Amino acid sequence: MPQPVRPLAFLVLLAGGFLPPVDFFIVNVALPSIQHELSADAAAVQLVIAGYAAGYAVFLITGGRLGDLYGRKRAFLLGMAGFTAASGLCGLAPGPGWLIGGRIAEGLAAAVLAPQVLGSIRALYTGPALVRALSLYGAMMGLAAATGQFAGGALIAWNPFGLGWRAVFLINLPIGLWAIITGIAVVPETSAARRPRLDLAGAAWLSLALFCLVVPLSEGQEHGWPAWMLAMLLVAPLATLGFLRQQARLAARGGMPLLDLSLFAIAGFRRGAAIALLFFFTTAFYLLFAIYQQEGRGLDPLHTGLSILPYGIGLFLGPLASAPFAGGARGVWLRPRLLAGGLALEVAGYATTAALIGFQGPAMLVPFSVLATGFGQGIAMPRLYNSALEDVPAQHGGVAAAVINSALQVGAAISVAAIGSIFFAVLGSAQGPTAYGHAFGIAMIALVAALAGAAAIAAWPVFAAAAPQD
Repeated sequence: MPQPVRPLAFLVLLAGGFLPPVDFFIVNVALPSIQHELSADAAAVQLVIAGYAAGYAVFLITGGRLGDLYGRKRAFLLGMAGFTAASGLCGLAPGPGWLIGGRIAEGLAAAVLAPQVLGSIRALYTGPALVRALSLYGAMMGLAAATGQFAGGALIAWNPFGLGWRAVFLINLPIGLWAIITGIAVVPETSAARRPRLDLAGAAWLSLALFCLVVPLSEGQEHGWPAWMLAMLLVAPLATLGFLRQQARLAARGGMPLLDLSLFAIAGFRRGAAIALLFFFTTAFYLLFAIYQQEGRGLDPLHTGLSILPYGIGLFLGPLASAPFAGGARGVWLRPRLLAGGLALEVAGYATTAALIGFQGPAMLVPFSVLATGFGQGIAMPRLYNSALEDVPAQHGGVAAAVINSALQVGAAISVAAIGSIFFAVLGSAQGPTAYGHAFGIAMIALVAALAGAAAIAAWPVFAAAAPQD
């Protein structure tokens, strides 16, 4: 039975869920300052984003399993300590290589930290309480977007202690230390009943598959697609096949594999994983929108942060506005419709924003389309977690949450690499708001197409379902 959870413990868990996304959002508006001070090229700038997403994606499932096996509280505290230390390394980095290394370390630590948040929530709550908890989790993600984008610009403009862009990483230190100290005292321990050894062979196979996928997608365009990168892309599906076969053999012998493939027999989880892979293709928007505002329009970091603030406000309000409709018996019927509707609103918002910027439409309308886009994502995000996790047994909550988060991060890494490459290829050596706006609009076509695919997957079961009886 789920145990009572003190509000302070839930707040600590939300802090653990808050830091990984906010660390992505907060760095976007700092990229031009980082590029200038560290003399970084375009590839290094992309790796500051993609390296974090790649490190996060490669080890998320392993991180989720660690919590299931050895205790989610223990893994949470370990991940938080690693994330805090890696943030310090980023904030003190003397050059691009150190910064990229610190970002990858942050991603690896986040891969241990983040699954424990959703895994603990899934283990500690059931029924309407779980719906409310996931809605608050979704609102927290919106707060991370709003806080991150604005705080990044505000910190650079404020320039505390002359730190400049370094403050966007060092701000994590007091939050992380508070979460560690408080978490030791108040967060309850949850873990699976069975506690075998970690499936190291499975972790190695999966890490190899994701590494061979994400690295070429991140760096291939910049380096002209050398043969070794193309070879890595060929290895990725072979390593994935090797991983799946090894997992099936281990399960047949009675062992506990890294990823219980029976999870994919759960329709909601299977559909949620497919949606998640396309859901965070939106990640490229944050990077390209910040570049357009700063490099194209010449805005400073503070005003760049303010320009994206409507998105974060929408992300914060969406879960709160939709939560009353997602609980209770009728909520079972409404939740998949909220997911499909939120995604549809996102598609419309992104397409409108791309058209306004790409074709030099009325600038006064952009904040409203950005707000609507964030509101749609805010509605869809908690419902994605609901759809994917509500039928998953509690003992598999950590690894199931990690699969969903891993799919999200793989999509994020692919989107930054692929859609970012489209943007820079279209932009070429051109300058000025028109050129940047045109490149932004063209690149957004791929983003809108991916998200439309996610909306179609979400809508498919909706059309087949009957309305509930009152």
